[in-house]
Amino acid sequence: MNALSKILLFATATATLACAAPGGPYDQPYSIIVTDKAAQADPLLRPVIVNRVDERSITDNIAVVPPGPHQVVLDLPAHAGFRTATQRTLALETKPCTRYYVMARLDTPITQEWTPEVKYSEPIGECRAKFGVGG
Repeated sequence: MNALSKILLFATATATLACAAPGGPYDQPYSIIVTDKAAQADPLLRPVIVNRVDERSITDNIAVVPPGPHQVVLDLPAHAGFRTATQRTLALETKPCTRYYVMARLDTPITQEWTPEVKYSEPIGECRAKFGVGG
């Protein structure tokens, strides 16, 4: 086998592998789950840490997921008077090309009891344009 044949064989094999490789999270309609870190007027709303989604650990506090049902594990860091963080699971049905801002709603400002919630959601314009997803 000459050098040109080897190069062509290598190029064909590489192209075949590239076509067979699975796509990334942005290659199809997606949803994003993130905490809202903005200052809140409501003293019972607190930012959370997005820990896991569907048993997959999350880094950088942002989860890019396919649309559909998800189990989102959220951590609330300890606040004044407490030493340990607490954790809750939020069942969330995400829609395509939508960003969800999650928060903790304290039962009272002096306890660690809280409920996870979606504060609000918004369309992801670049996703909607890329995949033709309407409102």
